[in-house]
Amino acid sequence: MALLRRRETLVVAAVLLVCALALIIWWPGDDDAPARERHYQATTACLLTDDQGLAGAPAQAAWSAMREVSDRELIKVQYLSISGPQTAANGLGFFNSLGTQRCGTIIAVGAAPIAALNEGRAQFPDITYITVDKAAASDIREQVKDGLAG
Repeated sequence: MALLRRRETLVVAAVLLVCALALIIWWPGDDDAPARERHYQATTACLLTDDQGLAGAPAQAAWSAMREVSDRELIKVQYLSISGPQTAANGLGFFNSLGTQRCGTIIAVGAAPIAALNEGRAQFPDITYITVDKAAASDIREQVKDGLAG
């Protein structure tokens, strides 16, 4: 009888130990906080730059403003640089790429991107266009913010 009682005690202890280990392993911790998601609007603002990309001061200012508006208004932003010859004819293919990606707004920074935008804008009449030249960074930022807000 004592042997049976001892065996029952060991089985109960083993079951409790397994339950305790399972509880420790699967207990939700602080790192299981809900994921932070951003639900973007169904619109994208696109920046078309010359071959310097975001390295040029006007493009940096425009991109910075676009990101601020993106954070506030939850719109998607992207950019594309014209590679190769910096001409309107070469830039038109890059511009058309943004137009077919359904950008709601296309912002062109620099001579070749602006020339490409002016040449191709008639193909995409529903897109809003903003052109940025070599103005002061604060003026560019305001121009882009105002253009995206409207």
